[in-house]
Parts: sequence; C-alpha cells; structure tokens
Amino acid sequence: MSRKYFGTDGVRGEVGKFPITPEFVMKLGYAAGRVLVNHDQDSRPTVLIGKDTRISGYMLEAALQAGFTAAGVNVLLTGPLPTPGIAYLTRALRLEAGVVISASHNPFQDNGIKFFAEGGNKLDDALELEIEAMLDQPMATNPSLELGRAAASTAPPSATSSSARAPFPTSSA
Repeated sequence: MSRKYFGTDGVRGEVGKFPITPEFVMKLGYAAGRVLVNHDQDSRPTVLIGKDTRISGYMLEAALQAGFTAAGVNVLLTGPLPTPGIAYLTRALRLEAGVVISASHNPFQDNGIKFFAEGGNKLDDALELEIEAMLDQPMATNPSLELGRAAASTAPPSATSSSARAPFPTSSA
C-alpha cells in the first residue's frame, strides 16, 4: 500500500503548505491518538511531545496537543529538546509514544512531525499506515470526561544528559 502523508521519517514539508498546516497537524495528532487508544483500550495512553527551536514548532505543538487530547490521549510537553532526547524519554518514562517536531537539517521554513513508538524506536510501517487510514476519517472530539490532558513534562533535564554520558568511562585522574 502506498503512503499519502508519511515519508521515510515522518511527515515533513514547508510550514503553511499542506501537510504542515495547523489544521492537518491537529488531525494528524487526532488520528495518531485514535490509533493509540484503539491499541491500548485498558488505559489512557500518554504521548511525549518535544520540538526543536524553530518558531513554527510552537504552533505545530499546540495543534498536535489539541488533536491528541481530543482523541482522549494525555500529552506531556518537553519544550525544545533534541530528537534523541525524545526517543530516550519515551522509553525511560514508559510512554506509549513520543513525537518530535523538527525538520532536522532542512531549511528553517520547513518542519516535520516524527513519531516514536513505545520503547523509543521509529514507528512501525503498519502503524503509520493505520494513522494514514484514520486521517481519511472525520474528526470528532470525545466527550469532556474522555478528553486527554496536557502538562509540562517533569522529567529533569539531567535525565537525557546522564544517559548520553553513561557509555563513557569517567576519568580517574
């Protein structure tokens, strides 16, 4: 099955042009959220969202947050954090998914949405296809008691830096 929205590493493009618009990104968050809820019906899933320092990241973060919470998914916001930090914290905090808003080395006017699965690995192709199929469905907000909640992540900044240092021996000099 061919892909409509996901490329080799998430959904990317120029901000303000489809698919990197607030409307589409909100629907992307909703679709991903519905897929998570469908896979984890015993509990309310939680997703970690981080971003790089591009100015558009704040707008896209708000859109993703709205989509996920409308689908009944809780959201933890990290603020600016490198992509590997999001992957690490997704695994360390045992969350159902992580999302980073970044276009990596691409020009500043671009941005993208990259998903991490539980465990901090790249999302499986099958899950990306499920999200794409859900994007073609109408969006509906859950009743108030079933909405997700958003909060700032309380993971300490040292959580990612200590993990990065762990493989290296300390100097005894």
